[in-house]
Amino acid sequence: MKCTVALLCTFGLTLGLASSAIAASVKQRVSYFPIYGNTLEKLEASMLKNGPHFNESASGHPGAATVTFDGVVSYKPTERGCVIDNADFSLVVELSLPKWTNRSGASEETIFLWETFERDVVRHEMHHADIARKWVTKLEMAVRNSSAAPDCETLENAVHRTSERYLKWHEDEQRDYDRKEFREMNLRLKRALRDRLRAGD
Repeated sequence: MKCTVALLCTFGLTLGLASSAIAASVKQRVSYFPIYGNTLEKLEASMLKNGPHFNESASGHPGAATVTFDGVVSYKPTERGCVIDNADFSLVVELSLPKWTNRSGASEETIFLWETFERDVVRHEMHHADIARKWVTKLEMAVRNSSAAPDCETLENAVHRTSERYLKWHEDEQRDYDRKEFREMNLRLKRALRDRLRAGD
């Protein structure tokens, strides 16, 4: 008996313990969308146009991390009841990041601010991927450690509830991280600019 569990989540940045036996498969892909312009205003306009769209947003975002969980669980009847025979989970992470294609005519200040911003976007989306890796491992371990049930249907239902619970916890952490980043990103950019201006004095 087998069942599958899957979830597709997208998280983006809005502008402005497991044992060695647990080995969820993780694949990561990175794609880039082009950014054009030689001023901050043009770069922002290009990003809003070409950046990834999700949650029915009319404007593009500076970056996005789409994570897809999948898993196959098999069950085995025994004398003590139905137990987990095997559980294999996988995670696919797809990162969409900006790439400035032509810096001709851009000022040093514009280049500095963009590079600072770009590093923050990459760091942000990579952390979304790290959160997903943590939770797919936790989920696989929790399912493998499921207690025996009187029958396999009961155990399958229990695994389904466990999966839903862990996927919700994963999504909650992702959204909490986005809320925190929304507050802190502008502060980091302002601090970087202030430090650069002080260095030029």
